[in-house]
Amino acid sequence: MAESKMADPTLVHHIATGYMGSCVLLAALELNVFDELADRSMNAQEMADTLGLAPKPIERLMVALTSLKLLERTDGVYSLAPEAKRYLVKTSPSYFGDYYRFEVRHCLMPDFIRLDELIRENRAVMADDWAAYMDDPEKARMFSLGQHSASLGGGRLLARIFDFSPYRKMVDLAGGTGAYSIAACEMNPELTSTVVDFPNVVALTEEIIAREGLSDRIATQPGDVTKVDWPEGDLMLFSLCLSGFSEEWHMKFFRKCFGKLPSGGAVLVHDFLMNEDYRGPLLAGLYNLTSVEGVPVSGADMAKRLEASGFVNAEVRRVIPEYTVLVTAKKP
Repeated sequence: MAESKMADPTLVHHIATGYMGSCVLLAALELNVFDELADRSMNAQEMADTLGLAPKPIERLMVALTSLKLLERTDGVYSLAPEAKRYLVKTSPSYFGDYYRFEVRHCLMPDFIRLDELIRENRAVMADDWAAYMDDPEKARMFSLGQHSASLGGGRLLARIFDFSPYRKMVDLAGGTGAYSIAACEMNPELTSTVVDFPNVVALTEEIIAREGLSDRIATQPGDVTKVDWPEGDLMLFSLCLSGFSEEWHMKFFRKCFGKLPSGGAVLVHDFLMNEDYRGPLLAGLYNLTSVEGVPVSGADMAKRLEASGFVNAEVRRVIPEYTVLVTAKKP
């Protein structure tokens, strides 16, 4: 007879107090703790003097950061752990702290703290009407700045995993700040792209594309992808957006892609997709809570929807470990 598994109270406790770690990270980012430790180690008094703040709360913060394994402590002197140095220092090429500073703090946390209310009222996290949300210039910019920080690394990973070289004209649908287009075009000199997104989003997209020196290869088209016509191309990309839509919208989008693509053209779906058994990954399950009208979808089920729309040779690949999945398919 198999032994029954013992219930672990720490599992529940770690989940219930997880917000504390999030707030410690956000405080350290806002106070520039990681940036100040980028080039030297400091004790708590030295950090307090550098920041112009009282030493006792700074020491409490640095002890908490050490417990979270973001700092390392030796004889009362603190230095950055490898993860903090790579991902939380602004000068690092892999920095994505602005995702937490902008999107998590200002867009996600205020609604997640009242998730039970939203579920009772059948309402979405952040917005019931995404178009109306993005019609607010400040909200659109805050969300997009955060998303851009998080998408840069994912864009580089996607550009290494998928071979963009056979394609010449990509359409980046609901492409936000163009992070995925930037990564793909940087690694594929013959590729051009058009980013389609809301007007307040593409205004920021154009700033970022110009800063990256890619204005001659990445264009923008303002508009809601559910309403406007799309440019034609030989590659259609949906990145981190389809999970917010229903199955009915998936099928509408895929059929529209089929009509816009030439024979041999491809569709890429990069999103928070579940494993086939729908038991994980954890981050995908959590991020699906931000959906406006969709429900979690596995990579395998998304592939079936593409094939039901006429596409062939659907493949499912992991992009960001334990986080996102890429589904690709071609028009015969």
